[in-house]
Amino acid sequence: MNTSINLELDQRYQKKDGTYPIKLLLVVNRDPIRIPTGYSVEAKYWQSRNQSIKSSCKAFPNVTRVNTLLQRKKAEATDILLCLEDEGQLHRLSLKEIKGQIQGKKTAVFILDFCQQIIDELEQAGKVGNARVYRMLWLSLRRYAGERDFPLLHVTYTWLKKYEAWYLSLAKSNGKSNTVNGLSVQMRTLRALYNRAIKRGLLSADTYPFKQYTIKREATRKRAITPEDIARLRAVEPKSSRQQEAKTYFLMSFYLMGASFIDLAFLKVEDIRQGRVEYKRKKTGRLHSIKVPPPLQIILNPYLEDKEPDDFLLGIVPKDAPLKRQYTRARTVMQRYNRSLKELAELAGVEADITGYTARHTFASLAKHKGVPVAAISEALGHADLKTTQVYLSQFDQDTMDQFHDMIVGQ
Repeated sequence: MNTSINLELDQRYQKKDGTYPIKLLLVVNRDPIRIPTGYSVEAKYWQSRNQSIKSSCKAFPNVTRVNTLLQRKKAEATDILLCLEDEGQLHRLSLKEIKGQIQGKKTAVFILDFCQQIIDELEQAGKVGNARVYRMLWLSLRRYAGERDFPLLHVTYTWLKKYEAWYLSLAKSNGKSNTVNGLSVQMRTLRALYNRAIKRGLLSADTYPFKQYTIKREATRKRAITPEDIARLRAVEPKSSRQQEAKTYFLMSFYLMGASFIDLAFLKVEDIRQGRVEYKRKKTGRLHSIKVPPPLQIILNPYLEDKEPDDFLLGIVPKDAPLKRQYTRARTVMQRYNRSLKELAELAGVEADITGYTARHTFASLAKHKGVPVAAISEALGHADLKTTQVYLSQFDQDTMDQFHDMIVGQ
């Protein structure tokens, strides 16, 4: 990129005292950028060839010192331009952004600062779950960058590939490496963050790095269980109150088309009306209206007694607490639920390693086995696109191929 920096006497604008301002003249690909230096002199005291003030000028006590300061400003601006060019950022910045960089103004969108801004906005809007996802991204980016903030504009295709390699090389607390699907969550959140910046006019769409980068995603291990396992869980007699809770939550999730635990925790009595459960999914805000089957009605009846319409159905979260505290409580109970569910599964003779999420996968898997269209399953699960649903259902195709294989080889 062609650039140049000079000191000039801007004689387009004369001040009241007869002097003209001395400015830094930056030319980037023939586009001029003028930045005031804070000094001005009469035209007769300016030397264009040397880009300096004549020593005969009596407007300053020490002309040599002023000329030194002017040359220092020029050198600092030159260094900034060279750094931007070396980092491959100069061609991505607007003239206004370049001027801001020279003047030391924080015109660039800094990624950690902007991400924190989005977190605050989501929490204020009551979208605590989404805020938590952005918080996970913030922590990861901060660790990757050595706890230093940096411009969002630095996120290029090359940067994304380096972050990808770094993320997948990390070990989690259990000693296993981070997963591709974990990376997918971070990258989709980062893409959403970049899109927010573009929509707010903070970045140009021309700089969008995800045009070339493909977010990876892989099929997860089988998390669905069989209809026989569901029957075993229905029939098992829990040995403790926590196991009873786990049984209730799991079957409720299954009967409500794989409702998430967070959505169960925030269900209110008033959400159950005229034989249907109607609620907005916390993650996406999409409205669900689900017919209450007889087995679910039996589960619901005890929870509907002696409650006000705006009471939480299951009593998991405190009614009058701040939303953030409610989410914290829900996540604590969810961890307890998953532990108790494993105990219940062992008691029922279910060999699969199940969690609360298993109910969601099982509903989707059984629906596909019964010929329900993928689009309808996606709608039931509240997915924004069919790709996410396909991840849930990928194991079904493998099971089918295994059956065909057994038929062919005579097993």
